[in-house]
Amino acid sequence: MAFHLHNILLIDIGNTAVKWQFNGSHTRVLIPDFNIDLLPKSDKVFVSCVGDKTVLKGLSKAVFVKSQAQFSRFKSAYKVPENLGVDRFLAMISAIEQLPNQALLIIDAGSALTFDLVRENGEHQGGLIMPGLGVLRRSFTQFESHSKILTLAPLANNTEDAWAFGTGNMLMGAINTQIDAHLEQQGDLKIILTGGDAKMIAYRLAHLVEIKENLVLDGLALYAQSCN
Repeated sequence: MAFHLHNILLIDIGNTAVKWQFNGSHTRVLIPDFNIDLLPKSDKVFVSCVGDKTVLKGLSKAVFVKSQAQFSRFKSAYKVPENLGVDRFLAMISAIEQLPNQALLIIDAGSALTFDLVRENGEHQGGLIMPGLGVLRRSFTQFESHSKILTLAPLANNTEDAWAFGTGNMLMGAINTQIDAHLEQQGDLKIILTGGDAKMIAYRLAHLVEIKENLVLDGLALYAQSCN
């Protein structure tokens, strides 16, 4: 399900790329290749930003969305709701709208790897933040790698592969461990996977998940609709 608004530009600024939705079409551009001249002309602009907001310098009348304590059936678990990452907030309100009355584990696999648990009634139970695959592979200068290949071999016979396999297994082990733990506590749980690495990870997971690539932008559309 997607939520489209006529002539309203929705922008998601991450740490790696800028994505936007306009009149039903989606575009993704890496941060180094982005400039505001790429954006279509629009009546209104709503922005989700966890990266560098200065990439939109010169763009007038942009509304930078902040996380809220409540939105429709969503209720934040954070004591200071504004401290919840806006991308996580938007992903959750969108998932709740698309999958009502369903317990959800929402996993966003991008520069950061985040987990958020939501009850059937829309109450957020809290979440976790971990390094994503790219950050893991750049975390140790001696072995630093920009490879996005995810191979889950048990052992390697050279240092380059040992680092690639080790970080890959670390990432997948963390995801599978979280899914197992939440499924054990709450059996009727829908697992939603979003973010730039979602497809690559879903293919290698031991669990069945539903991929929703534009969950943050869909949440941004819901927010924009609520402002009209």
